[in-house]
Amino acid sequence: MNYVTTNIRISEEDYLRLKAEAAQKRRSLSAVIREKIRDKEKGMSRKEAEKLLAETRRIARRNAKYLKGWDSVKALREIRYHGKW
Repeated sequence: MNYVTTNIRISEEDYLRLKAEAAQKRRSLSAVIREKIRDKEKGMSRKEAEKLLAETRRIARRNAKYLKGWDSVKALREIRYHGKW
């Protein structure tokens, strides 16, 4: 297998979490990252996707009572144009 060396930017929090996982598994940081990328390529099975959607819908129904009258578009615009970046 041919490898390409590249630089990426990730948050310090993610870096430390991945570094700890690599140490725990006694593997290199690169190996852990490659493993995670490969796992993402495989995607979800239909059963896993349906389970995730069902859980999302359940949570949405539970949260709906707290969000009555809340304008999500207005909130997103406020974040976009008035957010503290």
